[in-house]
Amino acid sequence: GGALVAVDVATGQPLAIANYPTFDLQTLFQSQESYDAVKDAENEPLFNRALLGQYSPGSTFKPCTAIAGLTEGVITTGTRIQCTGTFRKYEDTGYAPKCWIASSGATHGNDNVTEAIRDSCNIFFYTVGDSLPIDTLARYAAAFGLGEHTGIELPESTGQMATEAVKKKLENTNWYVGDSLQAAIGQSDNLFTPLQLANYISTLANGGTRYQPHLVKKVKEYDSSRIISESMPKVIESIQMKPQNYKAVMEGMRSVTEDGTASNVFRNFEIQVGGKTGSAEVPKGSANGIFTCFAPYENPQIAISVIV
Repeated sequence: GGALVAVDVATGQPLAIANYPTFDLQTLFQSQESYDAVKDAENEPLFNRALLGQYSPGSTFKPCTAIAGLTEGVITTGTRIQCTGTFRKYEDTGYAPKCWIASSGATHGNDNVTEAIRDSCNIFFYTVGDSLPIDTLARYAAAFGLGEHTGIELPESTGQMATEAVKKKLENTNWYVGDSLQAAIGQSDNLFTPLQLANYISTLANGGTRYQPHLVKKVKEYDSSRIISESMPKVIESIQMKPQNYKAVMEGMRSVTEDGTASNVFRNFEIQVGGKTGSAEVPKGSANGIFTCFAPYENPQIAISVIV
């Protein structure tokens, strides 16, 4: 299964909401049998994954961690962190998470934040997450609309940002430093909808203004003689980002498509795109693949999230 959401960066208005597998609306209600066949299908065609599905964002969350770390002064745009392949600070406790590249025997080198986004370096973002209180990181996630109701005029899931309180509620167990490290790279108990992810990237791309997505443009009198109500762009949150911090993160997302984890698809694309890939571990089966992006890079107009 999968889902895609595209939104207008300037207004937050959804331009496309798509789900797979889908169904034929013309034949769905032809008979009870045709409806039951779709309703009972193992791959759940009637489930609106775009608005109701809750998925771990994986590394698509790292730009949020970057903005939090830069804004809180944990790192600067000039900070460099050596990727050693393994985060060894808590090794004596038996916890030493690895960078995704370590399995190949390589490392990412001495990355700054732009390069760490390009390389999706876990060691860099473990280090940032280790220095940020989890509730501080959660505050930035909420500002970007992650784990928050968007307000769209259809049923939607709220999702959740991994925090000590959430883990206590879900599992009734303690929060450990490893939970903070995993949350910083988009794992742990982070669960967001594709709509939230598109809204987050839209907010980042336009410089920090989060809009409420809406589907209803206007309501008219039955004979169209007058407009009863009209939806205007509604600002939900304004995130203050220093120009140098915003630039560093944006350049990192551009590097993802030009030199990084999505470059094999976008390197020669006719429109310059900023993006972030993610591979999110799940309890069973293969990992979820996530891609978030905005375009054109110099004047963002559209933001997209895709999950498979």
